[in-house]
Amino acid sequence: MDDGGIVDNAVQIAAGGAGAGGGFYAIRWFFQWITGRLDRRQDLLDAQDQRVDREWQAIREELKADNDRMKARLEAISRQNEAIRFAFHHVAAALIRIDPKNPALIQAEQMLAKAFPVDFGMMLDRIDAAAAASELAKTDT
Repeated sequence: MDDGGIVDNAVQIAAGGAGAGGGFYAIRWFFQWITGRLDRRQDLLDAQDQRVDREWQAIREELKADNDRMKARLEAISRQNEAIRFAFHHVAAALIRIDPKNPALIQAEQMLAKAFPVDFGMMLDRIDAAAAASELAKTDT
């Protein structure tokens, strides 16, 4: 029996080549399909990361604006508070000279001591006024 000839060998080689080529093509297609899925997934993750970054940036900007507004408000309130405290000291000093034992002054002094624990200005004014009042009382008698 004749094994075939050159034509049969060529057909077998061509069939083997086509099978190998088809196999390589199938493997190539499979890897491209897998990497395509991974690329799409990575694109979705990148888009989500960008969205989250934009949201956090907006939150940070809003918090910074809120912080700036609170700082400005605190500075304004501090200036107002200081002005009220100085105004009270001026009024209290005048009242101490007139009536140093006034209970309203004692109560106001206690409130200020709680609000401004280290302010001795009013207490010194009160001591000076009490000393001056006692000297006036001694000279009148």
